[in-house]
Amino acid sequence: MDDSMPDAARLSPRAMRFALAAVIIVPAFLAFVTAEIYVRVKSPFDDLWALTGRSVSSRPIADWAFLDAFAAFRGKPGTYPAGTAVKTVNREGFISTPEITPAKPPNTVRIVFLGESSTAGTGTLLPDSITWPWQAADLLRQRPGRKARIEFINAAMGGYTTFESYGRLWSRLRFFSPDIVVVFHAWNEMYYFRRVDKIAEWRTLPDGSWGLESAVPVTVYAPRWYDWLIRPSQLLTKARLRLSGPLNGEASAGVFRRALEEDYDHRALEIFRTNLRLMKATTDLIGAQLLVGKQPTLIVPGLPERERQRCRYDLHGMSHDAHVSAFREIYRVIDEETPTNRVIDVTPLSGVPENFYDHVHPTPLGAQRTARIVADAIEPWVEAIEARSAAAPGT
Repeated sequence: MDDSMPDAARLSPRAMRFALAAVIIVPAFLAFVTAEIYVRVKSPFDDLWALTGRSVSSRPIADWAFLDAFAAFRGKPGTYPAGTAVKTVNREGFISTPEITPAKPPNTVRIVFLGESSTAGTGTLLPDSITWPWQAADLLRQRPGRKARIEFINAAMGGYTTFESYGRLWSRLRFFSPDIVVVFHAWNEMYYFRRVDKIAEWRTLPDGSWGLESAVPVTVYAPRWYDWLIRPSQLLTKARLRLSGPLNGEASAGVFRRALEEDYDHRALEIFRTNLRLMKATTDLIGAQLLVGKQPTLIVPGLPERERQRCRYDLHGMSHDAHVSAFREIYRVIDEETPTNRVIDVTPLSGVPENFYDHVHPTPLGAQRTARIVADAIEPWVEAIEARSAAAPGT
């Protein structure tokens, strides 16, 4: 045997195959592990079993909410980390809100934000300071010549409609002496747009009792046999979700999930109108200024199909066009019931994909843009309050 031959040449074919596999497999495995760690640190956790309807969400409502006697439910005080996002609920049950007491300090303007998950920064979680109410308050504090202290309460909750927001306003928030109340509702109103005849049963359970609704499975993505293999990996799970596309109720790869209605019960608009009037009457009674926002949405006429697949039309059982109509009619009611200088029109952000994770939940960029529009609209009212305070005797 020639001792001068390279060591590799002396390896058996079997050993050669093992050596080659080690050169390829080990770096690939290390790269996969590195990518897996990065995804788990940088991205929110995706529960594949909950997303495919095999189980309920890992965070049912009872984990983060208490029953409320007048507003269905309210936040359970605590800290709720989810991936890189951290949500807090203060001692008073207000989400993404600094600690606050009912007694309002002197020379303070208090702003209350009423709304749903897009205001609370849930749905797709936003950290506290990224929610648009938090950012709007910061922008108001930074205005040149600001004389008053700005405090805010994010009284929104995921799942709220104007029913729950009104209940929270008259029963809880009035004791915090708000100066300005901002109402920001549209998407969740549509949950009763096809059940007007049963509206007297709103928030009751099937047996007529009252309580936190039981969590039920929701199939966002069609189950696949290989989910059992990829479920332990967040990297593979996210790749699977990106490649397969959600079942959005309208179409997914050309396959309809269920038939959607092309219209809705237009009597629902009068329910929304009356709820706005009740809020106006309440704010008048407690001496607060009521502003009403037009919630922006990805759902606009002519939305491309690839963007429609991000929208959960099936939650309301209504088609894309029916949603477009419902939003338009909600905006019309707002205009009819609210003086122009009290309307906060955020709809210039509508239909811009980079502003939304889905149908209404804002991305950080969308939240930032919303905050600017809202702060600009609130500013004249804060200035008016400051001016009255400065002119008051003894100031």
